[in-house]
Amino acid sequence: MTFASISQKLPSRAGFLLLYATLLLAIALLIAWALGVTLFFPNGELARHIVERQDLIRAHIDFLMMAQFFFLFGLLARQYEIEPPRWAILAASFGAFVNPLSFVRRALAPKLDPALLPEPHFPPLAAISFSAVTIGFLVLAGTVVHAAWRSNRDARRIV
Repeated sequence: MTFASISQKLPSRAGFLLLYATLLLAIALLIAWALGVTLFFPNGELARHIVERQDLIRAHIDFLMMAQFFFLFGLLARQYEIEPPRWAILAASFGAFVNPLSFVRRALAPKLDPALLPEPHFPPLAAISFSAVTIGFLVLAGTVVHAAWRSNRDARRIV
């Protein structure tokens, strides 16, 4: 099997963005179910694992927001028939997963001594993932805006 035959079976970059958006949405919905179940069964087994409910709510909202961005960029890439840079897609994908996952980890982990906050592991990982998602989303947005501007300019020339 050659690289060319493998790459033909992979989804387009727009297709990947849409698939990844679906994954992020599924995770957000799973968290919503966990939040709902623990709301109605606060003494249940699942509720015992959640140390900080607010962090789980933050993770749910963050996964939802990231899914929306990926749906938007995927649909716009498809609309304008563009192939955003792979590195920007990978950077955005990494950050969009790690940022909300940090909230999940905080929600499920026993709290440390307040004198140690923020947690020693969080700042370096947060800096990397926040930077990655910011740069990735900005490049994706710039790519789409450039394609839209080019498309509008080309449409005026035809008329």
